[in-house]
Amino acid sequence: MDKTSFLLLTCVFAGLCLPCLGFTVDEVKCHVCKAVVNEMEEEVAKVDPKKKIEVSGFRLDSSGNAVGKSVVMAKSEMFLSEVMDNICEKMDDYLKATHKKTGKFTLLKIMVDGKMNPLSSEVDFVQDGDMNKSLGHYCLEFVENYEDVIFKHFKADTLDEHLDIKICSEDSDYCNDAPVQEDYEFDDKDEL
Repeated sequence: MDKTSFLLLTCVFAGLCLPCLGFTVDEVKCHVCKAVVNEMEEEVAKVDPKKKIEVSGFRLDSSGNAVGKSVVMAKSEMFLSEVMDNICEKMDDYLKATHKKTGKFTLLKIMVDGKMNPLSSEVDFVQDGDMNKSLGHYCLEFVENYEDVIFKHFKADTLDEHLDIKICSEDSDYCNDAPVQEDYEFDDKDEL
């Protein structure tokens, strides 16, 4: 068998087997995106909200004194950049799995609060050839392509309740979750 035939056969086989696993690459990327957002939220939550750092101390006022501005550390670009630089290493803590009851794909964090994840008994772990290394690659791809979006949301005064949907569905199209509906304010007028 020549190389071309072998490659074609391999591609056809891979194309037939991937759907057999019950999930697609897009689903994996979606779950990686959500895991990144959740991990970022956890890292931000660890920081004392009263802790501030000085930024932009390179300006001078009319008297020649350095003019600085203090920012909450968890909202600083320096802190968020550091978190983003290290966040993809956390993908080593996740495994691909499918729910036993529904068959739906999920990423499961192995350890939660220093203990084995209690949900691990509710899933079947997916054995794959890449030993879950693709999770780290998808994470790096997401962080590199959507760094500005991540900064925008995490630098906001308050974090959105549905940040994973905002970032992964609305801003990046990694997922297909329904957009978060904003509460509608009704006028005080009654209509008959």
